[in-house]
Amino acid sequence: MKVSNETKVGLIAAFALTALVLGFNFLKGESLFSKSNTYYAVYDKVDGLFRSNPVVFHGVSVGSVTTVDMDYGTRKVIVSVTVPKELEIPNNSTLKITNNDLLGSKAIEIIIPHDTLASKVLAATGDTLISAKDAGMAQALTSVLSPLSESINNVLGNIDTAISDVSLNSTLSDLSEALASFKTTAQKMNTLLDGKDEQLTSILDNVDGITSDLKSGTPKIKKIIDDLETTSSEIASLDFKSLSESLGKTIDEIKATLSSIQDGQGTLGKLATDDALWINLNKATSDLDSLVKDIKLYPRRYTGFTEKQRKKGDAQKEFNEGIDLPNETK
Repeated sequence: MKVSNETKVGLIAAFALTALVLGFNFLKGESLFSKSNTYYAVYDKVDGLFRSNPVVFHGVSVGSVTTVDMDYGTRKVIVSVTVPKELEIPNNSTLKITNNDLLGSKAIEIIIPHDTLASKVLAATGDTLISAKDAGMAQALTSVLSPLSESINNVLGNIDTAISDVSLNSTLSDLSEALASFKTTAQKMNTLLDGKDEQLTSILDNVDGITSDLKSGTPKIKKIIDDLETTSSEIASLDFKSLSESLGKTIDEIKATLSSIQDGQGTLGKLATDDALWINLNKATSDLDSLVKDIKLYPRRYTGFTEKQRKKGDAQKEFNEGIDLPNETK
């Protein structure tokens, strides 16, 4: 039987429409063939939660957000999520909006109370579960920085109070008076010494005489020094003999260690003698630095949850840098 062209066009159109619907659902993160359950939660506000955001359980993505609608009568936000039917959730579980990454994207985390893990009262598809929400990134940073800012303000206030305190001003005034008194004393000493050159000469002569007396007593001083040397020798032989032996052993051990390093033994020896190990270490550091820079410039390549998001990051890198990324890096 001959099939007409109109029939062929109709079959092709139906197939294309079916493929379009299935592909659209796949891009939204919905499973094409497996059965799923739908649950609802009601929030005052969702802070940037959108359709297709992931639903996670124990850190694993198990579903996606299907709708985010506003109830204009109650001014509440109604969110629906889909998860595989195989994931059994108790009816007192919580759907909590959390921060998915450092860029501020959102996800919904399924939280099951520990005391109901073995509960037989399961939520049915279409049930409304308990809602909860983490603090946003701005609120989280504010909660950390506010106490620090308050402490800094207190310290600065104490410093300002100390500087403007009356006691500090009084101390500075007393110091100024002390310097003025010292200056007056120096002037009086200069006046006292004027015309006293002969007396100073006599004093210096007396000092010279005392020095001569000390010179004449040098033999006695030498004997005292000899006695001190003898005493020092005895102290050295009694108290420092064991210390000298220990120091010798320590020096031998240091020599052995340095010899091992020069021979390339141990991790430190390999690092000191093996140029290849040092070159590889520098290369690993350089590669890590390049990876960190690439993450900062194109975070979507690494934080995207879908392949489409990651490809957008690759396309942005190729456009900005005028390069073609190899397939193994995409």
